[in-house]
Amino acid sequence: MISATMRRMLPDMQPTYRKIASYILDHEQSVAFSSIYCISAAIGVSNASMVRFAKAIGLGGYQDFKREIQDEIRHRLSPYDQIALQELDTLSEEKRLQKLFVNEVNNLRTTFDAIKVDDLQTMAAAIRDSRRIFVSGFGATGHIVRVFEYTLLCSVEKEVRVVSGSISDYSPVLKSFGPDDVMFVMTFPPYSDEVRHVAKVVKDKGGQLMLFTDSAACPIYPMADTVIRCSTNSLLLSNSYVGLISTINILVHEVVLSMADTSIASRTRTIAMMESGYAAIQRGEEQL
Repeated sequence: MISATMRRMLPDMQPTYRKIASYILDHEQSVAFSSIYCISAAIGVSNASMVRFAKAIGLGGYQDFKREIQDEIRHRLSPYDQIALQELDTLSEEKRLQKLFVNEVNNLRTTFDAIKVDDLQTMAAAIRDSRRIFVSGFGATGHIVRVFEYTLLCSVEKEVRVVSGSISDYSPVLKSFGPDDVMFVMTFPPYSDEVRHVAKVVKDKGGQLMLFTDSAACPIYPMADTVIRCSTNSLLLSNSYVGLISTINILVHEVVLSMADTSIASRTRTIAMMESGYAAIQRGEEQL
């Protein structure tokens, strides 16, 4: 798939090609059916740069690239994807649900197609080798950060700290971040202003910045050491998080497997703590 190829090559592209690829990935459908003149003007590059870009990713020229994008879109779209969103409420319940199901499957497929194994392994190694783990997200993503925190606490014997909420909420936590720590940031449109502050602190202190986002348009994309892009297309609400949650699940599994001895011991202690808690509650109920 040409989109997966661009995502895979994006981190190593020269700046002009990275600019072109980022725009195309964010405006795929409009690019597929627009002229080279319109697209080059929108991106702010020359027509010749567009042709050279197409050849750099292994195609004969821009027309070949355009056909690849068109074919990919046609292959990916289900019959229901050709129905305008405002018509969702006119569909039968069965067709409406099928359209929603297909959208989530596409989000998951697009996310997984774009992931580089090396990036996942780099993130797992950062969790394994860092002194402490910081996780940050704002708005709706702040709730997913808590899920990430919980799964890490169940699996690794390390301090995990959450950077979320208002600046006054998270500043006492963020001030302790150091060069031996790693920060995982999750941010999706509309990107929170707070993530710029968090990223700057991390880079100023010489720590690692790991990013989960949807696009190179993310304001802290250039600052991140490693990026995993998650498709968040939603037919009704602001974002879908199926790709992000699944990726986090896979990442934690990779951490557990790469730290088998300590992870198993940590999870065993977690389970033992849960069992002792339930037992204490049951004894209290029996005394009533």
